[in-house]
Amino acid sequence: MSINEKTIFEQIKVAIASDNIYTLRILSNSEHMNVRRALAKNNNIDAFIANKLLFDPVLNVSYIASLNPNITQKRVFDEKILTQCVKCDVDELKLDCNNCPHSKK
Repeated sequence: MSINEKTIFEQIKVAIASDNIYTLRILSNSEHMNVRRALAKNNNIDAFIANKLLFDPVLNVSYIASLNPNITQKRVFDEKILTQCVKCDVDELKLDCNNCPHSKK
């Protein structure tokens, strides 16, 4: 079974723990924000993946990627946009932004 055929929860688990750079690169293209966000926390990603995620269109992903020690590029975030949702520390396996009591509906 390929990584893309796995459930989102299985993909998140792989994104968190894998050190297989080929698999990690595939996951960096995931359509799921939770997968990319979990991947951004993985210290096994290389600079290519870290930098790619640093400029992810989803701020929750790019901000987390900015904290990864493997980034080689810089991105400055305006403090006004770093909301509680962006800095959220809920585990990606449990993250459900649509039902979060802190998110704006």
